[in-house]
Amino acid sequence: MVAALVRAGTHFGARDAMLEEDGTRTCWREHVDRVARLATGLRTLAGEPGSSRFAVLAPNSVSQAELIHAGYWSGTVPVPLNFRLAPPELAAMLRESEAKVLFAGAPFIAAAEQLRDAGWAGEVRTISEEGDGSTGQIIADSSPAEPFAARESGEAILMFTGGTTGAGKGVPLTHQNVVSNGLQVGLALGASPLDVMLHVAPMFHSADLLGTAITLAGGAHSYLAQPAPDTFAAAVAGRGITFTMIPPVLLRGLVHGGLLQKFVFSGLRIFISGGAPVPFDLLRRAQEHVPNGSMVQGYGLTETSPILTFMHLRQAEAIAGGESDACRSAGLPLANVETRLIGREGSTVPEGEPGELAVRGPNVFGGYLNRPAETADAFHDGWFRTGDIARIDSEGFVHIIDRSKDVIITGAENVYSAEVEAVLSAHPQVSEAAVIGIPDEKWGERVAAIIVPALEGLDEEALGAFCRERIAGFKIPRQVFLVSELPKSPLGKVLKGELRKAYATGHSSSTTSKPSN
Repeated sequence: MVAALVRAGTHFGARDAMLEEDGTRTCWREHVDRVARLATGLRTLAGEPGSSRFAVLAPNSVSQAELIHAGYWSGTVPVPLNFRLAPPELAAMLRESEAKVLFAGAPFIAAAEQLRDAGWAGEVRTISEEGDGSTGQIIADSSPAEPFAARESGEAILMFTGGTTGAGKGVPLTHQNVVSNGLQVGLALGASPLDVMLHVAPMFHSADLLGTAITLAGGAHSYLAQPAPDTFAAAVAGRGITFTMIPPVLLRGLVHGGLLQKFVFSGLRIFISGGAPVPFDLLRRAQEHVPNGSMVQGYGLTETSPILTFMHLRQAEAIAGGESDACRSAGLPLANVETRLIGREGSTVPEGEPGELAVRGPNVFGGYLNRPAETADAFHDGWFRTGDIARIDSEGFVHIIDRSKDVIITGAENVYSAEVEAVLSAHPQVSEAAVIGIPDEKWGERVAAIIVPALEGLDEEALGAFCRERIAGFKIPRQVFLVSELPKSPLGKVLKGELRKAYATGHSSSTTSKPSN
């Protein structure tokens, strides 16, 4: 990534690099100069290049992009944190990453200061143009640092994802991982110096790494701090955006809210939706209002830097036909991404049959941070096991048909049921708990808990407050069903398939339900 920034500053120096929400523009030459100055301060604060990390807790902004780029330039590793998490969750990630300093944006400075009470003993700095110790002051007071001579195998960025046990798993991505996926995405979508990308996915999410393709091409970046259908539509129409990605919940708001008719999206070339399955009818309706571009559905994981496949709607229609099932798929694998479907014991499944999707390629990570056992479980003969059940059709399009892990995707956020179950079970009035996802028109899925109470008269409001102290708000069950027992196998395992079928509509005559959020 260091070489990509050097190249952008050298060969696209006078072209726009960053577009602020207020219309301020910074060219690549100016951006790289600010990054190099900030890198000087990072080396002093974070520690030895190549072996130290710093964390970021902030909304989307050009300033956060400067920090992440300065991490690449300085050889210190950025660790973007999910600002929706509770303090104990954030503190655990800070300790795991061994980050010595946390840069906090204005909305999260108070929360960052509280992390010391949660067991982290680092330094907090502010992301702002003014103030003692701020990023702006560091830039003003520092001379430019020489770019770090990064190795391809060196760690570029550390991102966290949830685990089946509920604990966050660190995913170190190397410079080779990030650049490889940037090249793969750029090739698949034709990135160019004329592109302007609107970053909508939060920058702690691996989807933000799609911007690597734009940096490699010498295009420009713009950021949306508070994504909503109206602010998104205004930004696309008003900032000359050609390339963007949004979660399905936001796409649904655009389509159903009539905003695609109100704003002109004639400049939009690539309109990606992902992070959760996107209904085909939603893609097709959105496509009607992108006259000069294409809707694209993306599939990937943090561990793959992140994109594995793209379903480029216009291309899929041309390749397979407008009514082909391929248009409802996750798309074709990117260049240099190999795919394989495997059975329970790692055997290759017969052609046409579903199996667990395994992948390999230069964008695939090498292993989880400090988790050798989980790393070993994640790989089979050099292939990374995605945990998703898929089939591959006769034209090579990948169809994701189920998830082997009990992950709930709500508003493009992953919620791991085991984590929520552990919190619920810790409540004294809960005997047993099972957590599932229920289809939701707005969010894709909503979190629901099926609880066997330890006592009659479970106080659901108190249970919600109990959860809010321990996990992020989007993980808290929005519906609670009370039952006398959970369906189980002869070995005592909860049969979640039966629960999903029973509660697919969000109702059950044998239980009570109440939103707890």
